[in-house]
Amino acid sequence: MHSNIFQISTEPIEKKRYCNPDDIDGGDMVSLDYAYDTKTEERTALIRSLVENILPQGMFTLNPDTETLTYNGGMAEWKKKYVADIQRHAMEVDEQNVMKWIGKAYHLQIAIANPLDTACLFITEEYAPAEHSRELMLMIDRLQEGEQLYIGAILGYHF
Repeated sequence: MHSNIFQISTEPIEKKRYCNPDDIDGGDMVSLDYAYDTKTEERTALIRSLVENILPQGMFTLNPDTETLTYNGGMAEWKKKYVADIQRHAMEVDEQNVMKWIGKAYHLQIAIANPLDTACLFITEEYAPAEHSRELMLMIDRLQEGEQLYIGAILGYHF
């Protein structure tokens, strides 16, 4: 299957610092066969999809330059939902299912590691591996309203 890897930072990312598909490593619990460049003409649509379909609704505005996102707030409300989801998954883990290969404990791990429940991966630090959405949400948690996220490379990947 295929999805995308977004390089995202709280600082502008120069093109020469964009991630290279040949240098991408997967982080914890990430299955990554290979990465590849996306087409330049797809870039704006992928960023728009990030804002409209992946990130929590209303949390970001896509700026006219289509390369930056402005944080609108909403993290406190989102964290309440995130904690409730983790607690719901934790309540489903018991002695009978805790050791099952893909059982309730695994679903709890995924709920923690990938709170946005997306196949997209995120690189939030230079030279860091591609990670599930928790790393991105940790970055967002440090933002103040009005601050921006900068989009670097957008790669496709197969898993």
